[in-house]
Amino acid sequence: MNTDWWSVGTVTIGITVFAIAQGLTYPLISLLLAARDVSDTTIGLNAAAFMLGLGVSVLVVPRLTRHLRAGQVIVAGLLGAAMSLGGFAATDNLIAWFMLRFALGFCVNAIYVFGEAWLNAATADAVRGRVSGVYSAGMAVGFVIGPLAIPLFGIESELAFAACAVLVSCVAFGLAMMSRRAKVEPEKPQLSDLPRFARAAPMLVFLVVAFGFIDASVLSLSPVHLTEVGATAALAATFLAVMHLGMIVAQPILGVVLDRVDRWYVATGCLAATGLVFLSLTFVSIDSPSLWGLGALGGAAFLGIYTSALAILGQDHKGPALTAGAATFSLAYAIGGVIGPIVTGALVSSFPGTTFIPVAIISLIGAVIVLRRRR
Repeated sequence: MNTDWWSVGTVTIGITVFAIAQGLTYPLISLLLAARDVSDTTIGLNAAAFMLGLGVSVLVVPRLTRHLRAGQVIVAGLLGAAMSLGGFAATDNLIAWFMLRFALGFCVNAIYVFGEAWLNAATADAVRGRVSGVYSAGMAVGFVIGPLAIPLFGIESELAFAACAVLVSCVAFGLAMMSRRAKVEPEKPQLSDLPRFARAAPMLVFLVVAFGFIDASVLSLSPVHLTEVGATAALAATFLAVMHLGMIVAQPILGVVLDRVDRWYVATGCLAATGLVFLSLTFVSIDSPSLWGLGALGGAAFLGIYTSALAILGQDHKGPALTAGAATFSLAYAIGGVIGPIVTGALVSSFPGTTFIPVAIISLIGAVIVLRRRR
């Protein structure tokens, strides 16, 4: 088959914009809540509300959108995300922020439920690793742009939320036009297929659970960790931007590797590298130049877990199984993303300075489990 580049372009631009919203809200909300003396546990619970929205979306969105095309679902998700971001700009009530965080997760999941099945269905296997790498790089670009809005707008006002809402709305209009030229349409996910896929590919599901745990923990709580040890909010946001720059550079290269090397070995290497990097970051001072290098390496490694999983999904599964896999990925990511910030936030509340320890543990143990199960 030939690759449908209009479909690939629509999904990649969509994930980039969703990542801008996600990349902004993770550090900004954490920093704003910390400035109000909200506990690390509550900050972790608020981040978990986003992931809960992702999980509920997996169960509800397929039924709500069974008569819509994938492109229409993604555009609707973008518009819903823009409204949620506008809500953050309009109120500073903590309970409302929990509900808005849930709504944002619910809307963002449109790209995960439909976009990734669409991407794999539209891609020829010969270039699957490279397309997955470009998709992940687009995600990383969004995660760079999001945190950079914090030094630009500051944390003293809600302008960053409002500006992001305007951007997301404008891109939704553009994607509505692009998606009309796409030739490939993925099959609609069926909820009954999710447990069947999880039983058939438990290690693949584990990869995404681990990625969700790491992603949510690092993006939500590393800014708080850095400010608690003396960094400014701008430096903490810049650290996240450097981490995502590492992702941008590494993912297309990793995509080439995924097309030439056993993809499970690549995934195992990314898990091991993630564990070693974040274990090292636990002991690095904010004044050390190695903070930036390790941040870039850590970002490249942990996003590589997901890039590998996405390539393996398209390699091993087709048709209904592919669609079920993409939906299961969303649920697995949400499960990891709920557990990660809650566990990490609770640990940090009791033992300050341990933000990266849970990430290191799940990554290193995960590398051993995947390697042993695949032999």
